[in-house]
Amino acid sequence: MNWKIVWITIFALLLIGGVAASADELSDLKSQVGDLERKIDALEKKQQEQDQQIEKVPELEESVEEIQDQPSAREVVADAIGKLPTIGGHFKFYLADQSTGEVNGEDQHNSFGMGVSNLWLYINKSLTDWLQITVAPEIVVLAEATPRLGDNITRSTSADVDIDLDEAYLTVRLPKMFELKAGAFYPLFSEEYSTKSWWHEQYNQNNGLVTLQAWQSVGIELYRNFDFANFSLPVSVALLNGEGRGTDQDSRFTDNNSAKSGLLHLAPEMFLFGGRFRLMGSFGYGRWDNEGDKDAYQWAAGAEFTRSSVSLSGEYMFRWKEALPLIGGGTEDGEDKGWYAKLKYSLNPKWRFVFKYSDVDLWSTSTNSLLTDNYKSIAFTVGWWITDSSTIMPQIEYVDADRSDTGITLEYFRYTLGWRTTF
Repeated sequence: MNWKIVWITIFALLLIGGVAASADELSDLKSQVGDLERKIDALEKKQQEQDQQIEKVPELEESVEEIQDQPSAREVVADAIGKLPTIGGHFKFYLADQSTGEVNGEDQHNSFGMGVSNLWLYINKSLTDWLQITVAPEIVVLAEATPRLGDNITRSTSADVDIDLDEAYLTVRLPKMFELKAGAFYPLFSEEYSTKSWWHEQYNQNNGLVTLQAWQSVGIELYRNFDFANFSLPVSVALLNGEGRGTDQDSRFTDNNSAKSGLLHLAPEMFLFGGRFRLMGSFGYGRWDNEGDKDAYQWAAGAEFTRSSVSLSGEYMFRWKEALPLIGGGTEDGEDKGWYAKLKYSLNPKWRFVFKYSDVDLWSTSTNSLLTDNYKSIAFTVGWWITDSSTIMPQIEYVDADRSDTGITLEYFRYTLGWRTTF
Protein backbone atom coordinates (compact mmCIF):
# COMPACT_ATOMS: atom_id res chain seq x y z
CA MET A 1 0.00 0.00 0.00
CA ASN A 2 1.20 3.55 -0.95
CA TRP A 3 0.82 5.55 2.28
CA LYS A 4 1.69 8.85 0.54
CA ILE A 5 -1.49 8.72 -1.55
CA VAL A 6 -3.58 7.91 1.54
CA TRP A 7 -2.39 10.87 3.53
CA ILE A 8 -2.59 13.33 0.59
CA THR A 9 -6.17 12.21 0.01
CA ILE A 10 -7.05 12.81 3.66
CA PHE A 11 -5.45 16.21 3.51
CA ALA A 12 -7.43 17.13 0.38
CA LEU A 13 -10.72 16.06 1.96
CA LEU A 14 -10.03 18.23 4.95
CA LEU A 15 -9.49 21.19 2.66
CA ILE A 16 -12.58 20.43 0.62
CA GLY A 17 -14.63 19.99 3.80
CA GLY A 18 -14.16 23.66 4.56
CA VAL A 19 -11.82 23.21 7.49
CA ALA A 20 -10.50 26.64 8.44
CA ALA A 21 -6.77 26.84 9.09
CA SER A 22 -4.36 29.57 9.60
CA ALA A 23 -1.09 29.95 7.70
CA ASP A 24 0.89 28.75 10.77
CA GLU A 25 -1.36 25.72 11.14
CA LEU A 26 -0.94 24.87 7.46
CA SER A 27 2.82 25.15 7.84
CA ASP A 28 2.83 22.81 10.86
CA LEU A 29 0.59 20.33 9.10
CA LYS A 30 2.87 20.36 6.07
CA SER A 31 5.85 19.66 8.31
CA GLN A 32 4.04 16.73 9.99
CA VAL A 33 3.10 15.27 6.62
CA GLY A 34 6.78 15.43 5.57
CA ASP A 35 7.86 13.60 8.72
CA LEU A 36 5.18 11.03 8.11
CA GLU A 37 6.34 10.46 4.54
CA ARG A 38 9.93 9.88 5.71
CA LYS A 39 8.72 7.31 8.27
CA ILE A 40 6.68 5.60 5.56
CA ASP A 41 9.78 5.47 3.32
CA ALA A 42 11.78 3.93 6.17
CA LEU A 43 9.06 1.33 6.84
CA GLU A 44 8.91 0.35 3.17
CA LYS A 45 12.71 -0.01 3.02
CA LYS A 46 12.69 -2.21 6.13
CA GLN A 47 9.88 -4.33 4.62
CA GLN A 48 11.92 -4.85 1.46
CA GLU A 49 14.95 -5.95 3.51
CA GLN A 50 12.78 -8.43 5.44
CA ASP A 51 11.38 -9.80 2.17
CA GLN A 52 14.93 -10.35 0.94
CA GLN A 53 15.87 -12.20 4.16
CA ILE A 54 12.79 -14.41 3.83
CA GLU A 55 13.87 -15.33 0.29
CA LYS A 56 17.25 -16.50 1.72
CA VAL A 57 15.69 -18.90 4.29
CA PRO A 58 15.72 -22.00 1.98
CA GLU A 59 19.40 -21.40 1.28
CA LEU A 60 20.10 -21.16 5.02
CA GLU A 61 18.15 -24.35 5.63
CA GLU A 62 20.21 -26.18 3.01
CA SER A 63 23.42 -24.90 4.62
CA VAL A 64 22.26 -26.08 8.04
CA GLU A 65 21.42 -29.52 6.62
CA GLU A 66 24.87 -29.76 5.06
CA ILE A 67 26.47 -28.91 8.40
CA GLN A 68 24.32 -31.48 10.18
CA ASP A 69 25.32 -34.13 7.65
CA GLN A 70 29.01 -33.65 8.50
CA PRO A 71 30.39 -36.07 11.20
CA SER A 72 30.85 -34.63 14.65
CA ALA A 73 34.27 -34.25 16.23
CA ARG A 74 33.52 -37.24 18.47
CA GLU A 75 32.61 -39.35 15.43
CA VAL A 76 35.79 -38.32 13.62
CA VAL A 77 37.92 -39.31 16.64
CA ALA A 78 36.05 -42.63 17.07
CA ASP A 79 36.55 -43.43 13.38
CA ALA A 80 40.27 -42.67 13.65
CA ILE A 81 40.61 -44.87 16.75
CA GLY A 82 38.70 -47.66 15.01
CA LYS A 83 41.33 -47.75 12.27
CA LEU A 84 44.17 -48.25 14.77
CA PRO A 85 45.38 -51.77 15.63
CA THR A 86 43.98 -53.27 18.84
CA ILE A 87 46.44 -54.91 21.22
CA GLY A 88 45.49 -57.49 23.81
CA GLY A 89 47.14 -60.46 25.43
CA HIS A 90 47.13 -63.40 27.80
CA PHE A 91 49.49 -63.46 30.80
CA LYS A 92 50.19 -66.71 32.68
CA PHE A 93 52.25 -66.87 35.88
CA TYR A 94 52.28 -68.85 39.13
CA LEU A 95 52.61 -67.84 42.77
CA ALA A 96 53.47 -71.41 43.86
CA ASP A 97 54.41 -74.61 42.02
CA GLN A 98 55.94 -77.87 43.22
CA SER A 99 56.09 -81.48 42.05
CA THR A 100 56.88 -84.32 44.43
CA GLY A 101 56.89 -88.05 43.74
CA GLU A 102 59.00 -90.97 42.51
CA VAL A 103 61.20 -91.53 39.47
CA ASN A 104 61.94 -95.24 38.92
CA GLY A 105 60.98 -95.81 42.59
CA GLU A 106 63.28 -93.06 43.91
CA ASP A 107 61.80 -90.13 45.88
CA GLN A 108 62.32 -86.78 44.18
CA HIS A 109 60.87 -83.28 44.24
CA ASN A 110 61.60 -79.84 42.90
CA SER A 111 61.50 -76.41 44.56
CA PHE A 112 58.35 -74.64 45.75
CA GLY A 113 58.81 -71.80 43.29
CA MET A 114 57.17 -68.73 41.81
CA GLY A 115 57.59 -67.69 38.21
CA VAL A 116 56.26 -66.62 34.84
CA SER A 117 55.14 -69.17 32.27
CA ASN A 118 54.00 -67.31 29.14
CA LEU A 119 52.90 -63.99 27.75
CA TRP A 120 50.96 -63.87 24.50
CA LEU A 121 50.29 -60.59 22.69
CA TYR A 122 47.42 -60.34 20.21
CA ILE A 123 47.64 -57.57 17.62
CA ASN A 124 44.55 -57.18 15.43
CA LYS A 125 43.79 -54.68 12.70
CA SER A 126 40.84 -54.45 10.33
CA LEU A 127 42.29 -53.54 6.95
CA THR A 128 38.86 -53.28 5.33
CA ASP A 129 35.34 -54.32 6.31
CA TRP A 130 36.12 -57.80 4.94
CA LEU A 131 39.84 -58.31 5.73
CA GLN A 132 41.53 -58.49 9.15
CA ILE A 133 45.07 -59.39 10.23
CA THR A 134 45.99 -61.08 13.53
CA VAL A 135 49.54 -61.49 14.85
CA ALA A 136 50.29 -63.23 18.16
CA PRO A 137 53.91 -63.31 19.32
CA GLU A 138 54.58 -65.39 22.43
CA ILE A 139 57.20 -64.85 25.13
CA VAL A 140 57.97 -68.25 26.67
CA VAL A 141 59.81 -68.83 29.94
CA LEU A 142 61.46 -72.26 29.92
CA ALA A 143 62.20 -73.62 33.39
CA GLU A 144 61.73 -77.38 32.72
CA ALA A 145 59.39 -77.72 35.69
CA THR A 146 56.98 -80.29 34.22
CA PRO A 147 58.18 -83.84 35.04
CA ARG A 148 58.51 -86.19 32.06
CA LEU A 149 59.26 -89.86 31.61
CA GLY A 150 62.98 -90.55 31.51
CA ASP A 151 63.87 -87.31 33.33
CA ASN A 152 64.28 -86.34 36.97
CA ILE A 153 61.78 -84.19 38.86
CA THR A 154 63.67 -80.92 38.89
CA ARG A 155 63.51 -77.23 38.07
CA SER A 156 66.15 -75.07 36.38
CA THR A 157 68.01 -72.66 38.65
CA SER A 158 67.60 -70.05 35.92
CA ALA A 159 65.05 -69.79 33.14
CA ASP A 160 65.56 -69.29 29.42
CA VAL A 161 63.33 -66.73 27.77
CA ASP A 162 62.36 -67.36 24.17
CA ILE A 163 60.28 -65.25 21.77
CA ASP A 164 58.15 -67.34 19.46
CA LEU A 165 55.44 -66.71 16.89
CA ASP A 166 52.28 -68.43 18.11
CA GLU A 167 49.91 -67.30 15.36
CA ALA A 168 49.92 -64.93 12.38
CA TYR A 169 47.05 -65.03 9.91
CA LEU A 170 44.58 -63.10 7.78
CA THR A 171 40.82 -63.50 8.18
CA VAL A 172 38.70 -62.94 5.07
CA ARG A 173 34.92 -62.53 5.39
CA LEU A 174 33.40 -63.97 2.24
CA PRO A 175 29.86 -63.88 0.81
CA LYS A 176 27.26 -66.35 2.10
CA MET A 177 28.73 -66.13 5.64
CA PHE A 178 31.89 -68.07 4.74
CA GLU A 179 35.13 -67.16 6.53
CA LEU A 180 38.64 -67.89 5.29
CA LYS A 181 41.71 -67.99 7.51
CA ALA A 182 45.18 -67.99 5.92
CA GLY A 183 48.54 -68.07 7.66
CA ALA A 184 49.85 -69.73 10.84
CA PHE A 185 47.09 -70.80 13.24
CA TYR A 186 45.59 -73.63 15.33
CA PRO A 187 43.56 -75.87 12.98
CA LEU A 188 40.39 -77.45 14.35
CA PHE A 189 41.51 -80.96 15.28
CA SER A 190 40.91 -81.19 19.04
CA GLU A 191 38.45 -78.40 19.85
CA GLU A 192 39.66 -78.04 23.43
CA TYR A 193 43.20 -77.32 22.21
CA SER A 194 42.50 -75.38 19.03
CA THR A 195 40.00 -72.99 20.63
CA LYS A 196 42.17 -72.60 23.78
CA SER A 197 39.01 -73.15 25.84
CA TRP A 198 41.03 -74.96 28.54
CA TRP A 199 43.10 -71.86 29.31
CA HIS A 200 40.61 -70.53 31.87
CA GLU A 201 39.76 -74.03 33.13
CA GLN A 202 43.23 -75.32 34.03
CA TYR A 203 46.60 -73.76 34.68
CA ASN A 204 48.56 -76.85 33.53
CA GLN A 205 47.09 -79.16 30.91
CA ASN A 206 47.13 -82.88 31.77
CA ASN A 207 50.59 -84.31 31.25
CA GLY A 208 50.81 -86.27 27.98
CA LEU A 209 47.41 -85.11 26.75
CA VAL A 210 48.68 -81.81 25.36
CA THR A 211 51.14 -83.69 23.09
CA LEU A 212 48.30 -85.73 21.63
CA GLN A 213 46.05 -82.70 21.09
CA ALA A 214 48.59 -80.19 19.79
CA TRP A 215 48.50 -79.09 16.16
CA GLN A 216 49.75 -75.77 14.84
CA SER A 217 50.40 -75.21 11.17
CA VAL A 218 50.58 -72.86 8.22
CA GLY A 219 47.77 -73.20 5.72
CA ILE A 220 44.28 -72.08 4.83
CA GLU A 221 41.01 -72.92 6.57
CA LEU A 222 37.49 -72.34 5.26
CA TYR A 223 34.77 -72.11 7.92
CA ARG A 224 30.96 -71.86 7.73
CA ASN A 225 28.22 -72.36 10.31
CA PHE A 226 25.03 -73.76 8.80
CA ASP A 227 21.91 -72.96 10.86
CA PHE A 228 18.78 -75.11 10.70
CA ALA A 229 15.48 -75.11 12.56
CA ASN A 230 16.55 -77.40 15.40
CA PHE A 231 20.34 -77.51 15.22
CA SER A 232 23.44 -75.86 13.81
CA LEU A 233 26.36 -77.39 11.93
CA PRO A 234 29.76 -75.66 12.01
CA VAL A 235 32.06 -77.04 9.27
CA SER A 236 35.71 -76.30 8.58
CA VAL A 237 37.99 -77.61 5.83
CA ALA A 238 41.74 -76.94 5.94
CA LEU A 239 44.80 -77.46 3.74
CA LEU A 240 47.94 -77.50 5.90
CA ASN A 241 51.63 -78.30 6.17
CA GLY A 242 52.37 -81.60 7.87
CA GLU A 243 52.30 -81.48 11.68
CA GLY A 244 55.70 -81.52 13.36
CA ARG A 245 55.83 -84.37 15.90
CA GLY A 246 58.43 -86.91 14.82
CA THR A 247 59.82 -85.01 11.84
CA ASP A 248 63.26 -83.47 11.37
CA GLN A 249 61.94 -79.93 11.31
CA ASP A 250 59.32 -77.83 13.07
CA SER A 251 56.46 -78.02 10.60
CA ARG A 252 54.35 -75.37 12.29
CA PHE A 253 55.67 -72.73 9.91
CA THR A 254 57.34 -74.67 7.10
CA ASP A 255 57.94 -78.12 5.70
CA ASN A 256 60.08 -79.59 2.97
CA ASN A 257 57.66 -81.48 0.76
CA SER A 258 54.94 -80.76 -1.77
CA ALA A 259 52.42 -83.13 -0.17
CA LYS A 260 50.15 -81.25 2.22
CA SER A 261 47.64 -82.37 4.83
CA GLY A 262 43.87 -82.03 4.60
CA LEU A 263 41.69 -81.69 7.67
CA LEU A 264 37.89 -81.81 8.00
CA HIS A 265 36.10 -80.82 11.22
CA LEU A 266 32.36 -81.05 12.02
CA ALA A 267 30.62 -79.98 15.24
CA PRO A 268 26.81 -80.34 15.06
CA GLU A 269 24.96 -78.75 17.97
CA MET A 270 21.38 -79.19 19.18
CA PHE A 271 19.23 -78.89 22.29
CA LEU A 272 18.32 -82.19 23.98
CA PHE A 273 17.13 -83.21 27.45
CA GLY A 274 16.90 -79.60 28.57
CA GLY A 275 20.50 -78.77 27.67
CA ARG A 276 22.95 -78.12 24.83
CA PHE A 277 24.41 -81.20 23.17
CA ARG A 278 27.38 -81.11 20.76
CA LEU A 279 29.19 -83.75 18.74
CA MET A 280 32.75 -83.13 17.52
CA GLY A 281 34.56 -85.01 14.78
CA SER A 282 37.79 -84.50 12.82
CA PHE A 283 39.67 -86.41 10.14
CA GLY A 284 43.00 -85.48 8.58
CA TYR A 285 45.31 -87.09 6.04
CA GLY A 286 48.63 -86.12 4.50
CA ARG A 287 52.27 -87.06 4.02
CA TRP A 288 54.86 -85.98 6.54
CA ASP A 289 58.41 -86.73 5.33
CA ASN A 290 60.70 -84.59 3.19
CA GLU A 291 60.25 -86.85 0.16
CA GLY A 292 56.48 -86.66 0.48
CA ASP A 293 55.80 -90.41 0.28
CA LYS A 294 55.13 -91.45 3.94
CA ASP A 295 51.50 -91.37 5.01
CA ALA A 296 50.06 -89.83 8.15
CA TYR A 297 46.47 -89.64 9.31
CA GLN A 298 44.59 -88.62 12.43
CA TRP A 299 41.05 -88.55 13.66
CA ALA A 300 39.17 -87.35 16.72
CA ALA A 301 35.66 -87.86 18.05
CA GLY A 302 34.06 -86.18 21.03
CA ALA A 303 30.89 -84.92 22.67
CA GLU A 304 29.81 -82.24 25.11
CA PHE A 305 26.60 -81.84 27.10
CA THR A 306 25.84 -78.68 29.05
CA ARG A 307 22.82 -78.14 31.26
CA SER A 308 22.47 -75.25 33.65
CA SER A 309 25.75 -74.98 35.61
CA VAL A 310 27.10 -78.46 34.77
CA SER A 311 29.07 -79.53 31.68
CA LEU A 312 30.41 -82.97 30.77
CA SER A 313 32.73 -83.41 27.77
CA GLY A 314 35.36 -85.71 26.33
CA GLU A 315 37.35 -86.59 23.21
CA TYR A 316 39.15 -89.63 21.83
CA MET A 317 42.06 -88.99 19.46
CA PHE A 318 44.17 -91.23 17.26
CA ARG A 319 47.22 -90.23 15.19
CA TRP A 320 49.29 -92.56 12.98
CA LYS A 321 52.54 -92.08 11.07
CA GLU A 322 54.24 -94.37 8.63
CA ALA A 323 57.91 -95.36 8.89
CA LEU A 324 59.22 -93.33 11.79
CA PRO A 325 63.04 -93.51 12.05
CA LEU A 326 64.67 -95.56 14.83
CA ILE A 327 67.87 -94.55 16.59
CA GLY A 328 69.73 -97.68 15.46
CA GLY A 329 68.48 -97.44 11.89
CA GLY A 330 65.38 -98.73 10.24
CA THR A 331 61.83 -97.51 10.60
CA GLU A 332 58.57 -98.45 12.31
CA ASP A 333 55.02 -97.17 12.13
CA GLY A 334 54.01 -95.17 15.19
CA GLU A 335 50.75 -94.15 16.78
CA ASP A 336 49.57 -91.73 19.44
CA LYS A 337 46.18 -92.31 20.99
CA GLY A 338 44.17 -91.49 24.08
CA TRP A 339 41.17 -89.84 25.60
CA TYR A 340 40.01 -87.48 28.29
CA ALA A 341 36.79 -86.86 30.21
CA LYS A 342 36.08 -83.50 31.84
CA LEU A 343 33.43 -82.40 34.34
CA LYS A 344 32.85 -78.68 34.93
CA TYR A 345 30.65 -77.09 37.56
CA SER A 346 29.94 -73.36 37.92
CA LEU A 347 28.81 -72.49 41.42
CA ASN A 348 28.32 -68.88 40.34
CA PRO A 349 30.10 -66.46 37.96
CA LYS A 350 33.00 -66.16 40.46
CA TRP A 351 33.66 -69.83 41.33
CA ARG A 352 34.11 -72.73 38.92
CA PHE A 353 35.45 -76.26 39.42
CA VAL A 354 37.01 -78.62 36.85
CA PHE A 355 37.80 -82.33 37.22
CA LYS A 356 39.60 -84.03 34.33
CA TYR A 357 40.92 -87.54 33.76
CA SER A 358 43.05 -88.58 30.78
CA ASP A 359 44.78 -91.72 29.56
CA VAL A 360 47.27 -91.26 26.71
CA ASP A 361 49.76 -93.48 24.82
CA LEU A 362 52.57 -91.72 22.93
CA TRP A 363 55.20 -93.39 20.77
CA SER A 364 58.82 -93.00 21.86
CA THR A 365 61.76 -93.91 19.67
CA SER A 366 64.54 -96.27 20.78
CA THR A 367 67.40 -98.17 19.20
CA ASN A 368 65.54 -101.05 17.57
CA SER A 369 61.82 -100.36 18.07
CA LEU A 370 59.22 -97.80 19.03
CA LEU A 371 58.23 -97.83 22.69
CA THR A 372 55.03 -96.56 24.29
CA ASP A 373 54.86 -93.84 26.93
CA ASN A 374 51.63 -94.10 28.89
CA TYR A 375 50.35 -91.15 30.95
CA LYS A 376 47.39 -91.48 33.29
CA SER A 377 46.59 -88.08 34.73
CA ILE A 378 43.96 -86.66 37.10
CA ALA A 379 43.64 -82.91 37.57
CA PHE A 380 41.40 -80.88 39.85
CA THR A 381 41.26 -77.10 39.40
CA VAL A 382 39.37 -74.35 41.20
CA GLY A 383 38.78 -71.18 39.21
CA TRP A 384 38.26 -67.99 41.20
CA TRP A 385 37.28 -65.29 38.74
CA ILE A 386 38.30 -62.07 40.47
CA THR A 387 37.22 -60.21 37.30
CA ASP A 388 35.58 -61.29 34.04
CA SER A 389 39.02 -61.87 32.50
CA SER A 390 41.38 -62.67 35.39
CA THR A 391 41.38 -66.04 37.18
CA ILE A 392 43.32 -67.30 40.19
CA MET A 393 43.65 -71.09 39.75
CA PRO A 394 44.70 -73.52 42.51
CA GLN A 395 45.35 -76.89 40.84
CA ILE A 396 46.31 -80.37 42.01
CA GLU A 397 47.45 -82.94 39.44
CA TYR A 398 48.33 -86.61 39.91
CA VAL A 399 50.30 -88.43 37.19
CA ASP A 400 51.16 -92.13 36.88
CA ALA A 401 53.34 -92.84 33.84
CA ASP A 402 55.59 -95.61 32.50
CA ARG A 403 57.57 -96.51 29.38
CA SER A 404 56.98 -99.97 27.93
CA ASP A 405 59.70 -102.65 28.15
CA THR A 406 62.12 -100.42 30.07
CA GLY A 407 61.15 -100.26 33.75
CA ILE A 408 61.12 -96.44 33.52
CA THR A 409 58.35 -95.06 35.70
CA LEU A 410 57.14 -91.67 36.91
CA GLU A 411 54.60 -90.95 39.63
CA TYR A 412 54.04 -87.55 41.19
CA PHE A 413 51.68 -84.92 42.59
CA ARG A 414 51.94 -81.36 41.34
CA TYR A 415 50.59 -78.43 43.38
CA THR A 416 50.16 -75.11 41.60
CA LEU A 417 48.70 -71.74 42.48
CA GLY A 418 48.41 -70.14 39.06
CA TRP A 419 47.00 -66.90 37.72
CA ARG A 420 45.77 -66.32 34.17
CA THR A 421 44.69 -62.93 32.86
CA THR A 422 43.35 -62.00 29.43
CA PHE A 423 43.50 -58.32 28.52
